[in-house]
Amino acid sequence: MFNPGESGQYSLKRMRQTLNIAHRGGAGLWPENTIFAFASAAKAGFDGAELDVQLTRDEQLVIFHDFRLKPDLCRDSGGKWLTRKRLPPAIRDLTLGQLQSFDVGRPRPDSAYARKHPDLSARDGEHMPSLSQVIAGVRVFDHFRLFVELKTSLEDPSLSARPEAVAEAVIAELRAQDFVARTILVGFDWRGLVHAKHIAPEMICWFTTARHSRAGAEAIRAGGGEGWFCAADQAGARTLAAARQHGLSFGVWTVDDPAYMKRLIGLGVDAICTDRPDRLQSLL
Repeated sequence: MFNPGESGQYSLKRMRQTLNIAHRGGAGLWPENTIFAFASAAKAGFDGAELDVQLTRDEQLVIFHDFRLKPDLCRDSGGKWLTRKRLPPAIRDLTLGQLQSFDVGRPRPDSAYARKHPDLSARDGEHMPSLSQVIAGVRVFDHFRLFVELKTSLEDPSLSARPEAVAEAVIAELRAQDFVARTILVGFDWRGLVHAKHIAPEMICWFTTARHSRAGAEAIRAGGGEGWFCAADQAGARTLAAARQHGLSFGVWTVDDPAYMKRLIGLGVDAICTDRPDRLQSLL
């Protein structure tokens, strides 16, 4: 089986099957980016989970997808949903303690998010975890790895910490927790990944490309990446061949349709990131 902690250019032949990576811990099954989701994904036997890491105002690493509190996911300590009428605060502007006071265990019932994930099992009392809490929650499952997205904003730098700062904080935490060998860094903001490779050459990085992106395998290899984390609308035989030509692993995000999962498995992709890892598991 593929060992993400190998230094240098590892052998793609060591991946015997497509990795089943639970997107945000399995956002179609459990409250996304929560300890409960990650632990549930590990207990179910999935290969790993993708998660989003940001730096808070007090320089702590918190797991949350959006750059601002999400009104359709966040309730205050009194159980009241955040208002949709004004712009919610940025994650970067709040402390870890403030962020962990919000309950993120269920979506707002009338929201588009709830309609997108009708099978999600809500769980009240779930809060935004720190990276160290996630690692503690899955460490006992030896097979389980983390795809850690360095979450920084290219469009509005004021919404997040510098990509270099996030990379440094994440790597310091992974080293302190002895979890580098079970982690792959991913991200749309390649500045953080390039910096990660500079300060931690042993760190495996898969560079993420957005939908309709023109960036590809050659640019990823030039940036020092070992893998291409490709948007589903780009993924196919041609992009996979380009990845292989440049010695890259190839993962695809985010795929929930079983027919498309089957096609990607048949092509031989190395990983599929999905909100419904239960569906993917039945195909592997």
